[in-house]
Amino acid sequence: MTEQELLSRVNELPKVPSVVQELVNMLNDPDCDFSMLSKKIAMDQVISARVLRLSNSAHFGRSRTIASINEAVIRLGIAPLKTMIVVSWLTSSFPRVNNLDMREFWSDTFEIASITSAIAEKVRIDPNEMFTAGILHNIGDLMVYSLAPELATKIAEREAEGEDPQSVQLEVLGTTTAKLGAELARLWKFAPRLVDTIEFHVNPDAANIEPLRALVLHFACQLHKDWDQLESKAAKIDYFASHANSGALVLPSSFYVTIDKIRGQGREMAEQMAG
Repeated sequence: MTEQELLSRVNELPKVPSVVQELVNMLNDPDCDFSMLSKKIAMDQVISARVLRLSNSAHFGRSRTIASINEAVIRLGIAPLKTMIVVSWLTSSFPRVNNLDMREFWSDTFEIASITSAIAEKVRIDPNEMFTAGILHNIGDLMVYSLAPELATKIAEREAEGEDPQSVQLEVLGTTTAKLGAELARLWKFAPRLVDTIEFHVNPDAANIEPLRALVLHFACQLHKDWDQLESKAAKIDYFASHANSGALVLPSSFYVTIDKIRGQGREMAEQMAG
């Protein structure tokens, strides 16, 4: 199977509902009217409920509980709101995918997005935009599991045996899931630099637009994979002190405190979006 063969089957994925497309179009408009946007969101019970739950999550929450869509829209901001609308559609459109634990998939995805956002804020990159990149970084995996589950399973089995993920994906698919995810993000009209970040987060040095953004997402993925194995404060400090990517991003060893603080927020958001 080739990249073009997979992309030619995009129409086999669940269709984007008209209300979601209208909301995304409104959010793409630099002159977006928040009042009109809030009214449009309120018309969809599922999306509005999830937007309210998310705005009150630990990641976005403040001291005061938000009870109205208008306040929620203001708290979340354009980039996270656009992502949440798309993810709300995705989580309801892909409730079950063969051979993939969706609960675990979204939990991992939101955890990585939370870490990505925290690192981005530390290195003075828009944390909301990078949160979006974290949410969408593995959408290509979901695409392959949906359209070619037998190939996705074959790839997962070989990766579990220790083979290099990129090499296996290229051999089996003729492309990588990062590239497929970037193409989907492009089709959904996300910003070019966000598309670039998704495509090159596995190999940040190859990024065409802003390698630093790709590196932030790359390191967030590594942190999520490694963090729960670091049982002591000393181990966490040493991780940041010795990791090459931590050095490249100039993250202090004390940044472990931030990671500990936000750990679990992504899982909470995933549960809220699934509700």
